[in-house]
Order: sequence, then structure tokens, then C-alpha cells
Amino acid sequence: PLNALNLGFGGGRTNHVLWRLDHLPALKESPKAASLLIGTNNICWGSDQPKQAAEGVQAIAQRMHAMYPEMKILVLGVFPRRPNLDHPHRKQIIELNAYLPDLLKDIPNVTFMDIGAKFLDEKGGLSKAMMPDTTHPSEAAHTIWAEAIVPTLKTMMGK
Repeated sequence: PLNALNLGFGGGRTNHVLWRLDHLPALKESPKAASLLIGTNNICWGSDQPKQAAEGVQAIAQRMHAMYPEMKILVLGVFPRRPNLDHPHRKQIIELNAYLPDLLKDIPNVTFMDIGAKFLDEKGGLSKAMMPDTTHPSEAAHTIWAEAIVPTLKTMMGK
């Protein structure tokens, strides 16, 4: 209903998104808004440290702003992975997300939103009901995700 174009690909990393932005044909009109969720593969399966992955997210937001200065950009914190809070991937994601507000604050038209806690139980656990394979959102998690961001995206789009 928001006329979205999904440019996400399985296994994607920040460098892949930067490459795609460099090679996409220019759009005739600037999009009104974009949402960006990237970075988990940089740290959990990649070789980046959390700060490097966060800087990759920043570079994408900067590039998107340079391409379409009027476009509003909603950058999402990386979603939690793995059931337990003490898992190394969870710790890396928490660290990565902690860097993002400061790295993004000076980029015009960028808003940061971390909705990861909405997927967790009261003890910080990530259930199979939210992410059956401990990484990818279930249908229920997609509903939570949409309900969390659509109002902000609609505001960004002037709807």
C-alpha cells in the first residue's frame, strides 16, 4: 500500500548495498521515503567489528541522502538474533546499534529507530515464534515490524 520497492537480498552486507546504490539507474523522481535495515551479516557472518558495520550503515545513509536530498530515510537498528541475550551475535548487535544514533545524527532527513525490543520477551529472550531460525522474522514478527514503522513512514511521506 505504500508503493514500496524492496532492494534487500539474502546475505546482504553494507558494501553490497553501496555497490547497488552506485549501479542503480537514477530515478526520475526522488522517493519520498526509504527504510534501511542492514548490518547483521557484516558482523554475524562477516569479518566486521560492530563499529565498522555501523560505519557502513552510516555510509549508506550518507549516499542515499546525496542521491536524493529531499528523501526521508528511516534507519532501523539491526534486529536481535539468537535466543539468548548472552550470545555473541546479540552482544555484537547491541554494540552496533549503540553506535548508530551518533553516527546518523548529522545526516539530514535521517531518523533512527530501534524496534528490536518488540521482538523479545520480558527476559530479553528471542522466541521461535518471532524468529523461527533465530534470525529471520516470522509472519508475526513481520506484523510487529510493520506496525512499528508504518506510522513513521507515512508521516515521512506526508500521508
